[in-house]
Amino acid sequence: MSQDPEFFYTQAERLVSDGNFAAAELMLRQAAELGGTNRVYVAALAALLSLQEGRADESLSLVEEQLSLTPDEPALLVARAMAAKATGKPELAEESLRQVVKTNPNHAYAHHSLGKVLVEAGKAKEAETHACKAFALVPDQPDYALAAIELLEQAGKSDYAFEVASIGASFCPQDMELVQKAVEGALAREEPDRAWDALQESNDELPWVLGWKATLLDHNGETEKADLLLETGRERFGDDPDFLFLEAAIFVRRQLNQEALEMIEHLLMLCPTHRGALRLRADLSFGSQSTDEALADLQAMLELDGSDAAVAVELTSAFYRARRYREALDVCLGWVERGQVLPPQMTVYVVLSHAGLAEPEEALEKLPNIPADLLMAAVTELAAYGCYNAAEQTLRDKLMELLPPEELQVAEEPEEVEEEEEVEDVEEEAPEETPQLEEGPVEEAPKQKFELPLGGTLLGESPAYDEDEEDDEVWVEIDEETGEEYVWVEEDEDEDE
Repeated sequence: MSQDPEFFYTQAERLVSDGNFAAAELMLRQAAELGGTNRVYVAALAALLSLQEGRADESLSLVEEQLSLTPDEPALLVARAMAAKATGKPELAEESLRQVVKTNPNHAYAHHSLGKVLVEAGKAKEAETHACKAFALVPDQPDYALAAIELLEQAGKSDYAFEVASIGASFCPQDMELVQKAVEGALAREEPDRAWDALQESNDELPWVLGWKATLLDHNGETEKADLLLETGRERFGDDPDFLFLEAAIFVRRQLNQEALEMIEHLLMLCPTHRGALRLRADLSFGSQSTDEALADLQAMLELDGSDAAVAVELTSAFYRARRYREALDVCLGWVERGQVLPPQMTVYVVLSHAGLAEPEEALEKLPNIPADLLMAAVTELAAYGCYNAAEQTLRDKLMELLPPEELQVAEEPEEVEEEEEVEDVEEEAPEETPQLEEGPVEEAPKQKFELPLGGTLLGESPAYDEDEEDDEVWVEIDEETGEEYVWVEEDEDEDE
């Protein structure tokens, strides 16, 4: 039997991936016993215990005992953070991870984990900094890139998010979600060459790659070439959800809505929970004035992902515009009940829905929650989709008092409000040119099945970063005084912004 603790550690990770926690625990206990002063094996054991229901307290006790001997050991601090989260102690998790990044600023997994903890604590701005740092340290880890992209997009920094997506896609050309973000961002900026660059290293044998290349050709007006790729795709990937969705999106862009709808129906027969297909069908239903069908698809999307703010905003807007005020309000209340912060647009609909339900006191109580830049939008929506009851008149008077003079003059003009006016940023554009590819349903794993943390290790440390290597380094730097962010690439001793 081997006396090398690394042998037992490697075996344990394999067993964890297979869901065999009991055998993995035996391997890690053996590794910890043979490891001497190397606390990594004890930390891995603690991490494993924290993953198991009912054993988080045991994990925290074990790691605290070891930290009394080596209080600055990064692996033990990461394990304590995992155990702390599992025992409902987010403050301790945050404290532990802060200690790691303070003593070891290049610990990518600690930055990534701290970013997630800070998001849950409502500290999105600081979370963004740590998420970008994690990506900068390990740009070939898709989850790091996606976490940074999400926070940058939420902060309204779409250009920076696009640059992260482009860099991440160059490191991970086979990751569908990351590559598609780079492609979509390039198309939105009318930079088709960069969209092609994002796909250049991707494997043509993957159905989503073929579908996106056909999309780009169609976008560039090369219809015949696109059709040739689509024909090849149908022969090879006729029932693949990712390919079917992209093909349907191309047909929507060509305004062949009936043919697109048939593809979507076929796709939803294969994958009833495919969010992209539901999104596309909802757009088609709105276009054909089939509001109930569109609302049903949006509700299904929100049930699949209760944290999708864009869908929640659109569903709320659609209910209000259909004058179904109670349902619009219920979407907002459900969002808050899940502990999520209401997007600014939804604060508008909370107030308007209360007024529509003849609840003036509730409407006026919530009125201060509407951001100043959305007050005019609230007046517009109220005029276009209200029911003209007394509560709405009271609310309108209060809104007019709050409007700045330049907007007040516009609001008082007697011109009839067109139905096409929209609350600023409330509704997402239909994916005519840049289809939003969504993943198909994910099968539920067995209860004991566990996917290793990022990097393939129990403690999430990725082998992609090595302090001793002199490979090119990519990072996002934030100027604390101006708030500006920069994506940097360092090649040897030269730095290019």
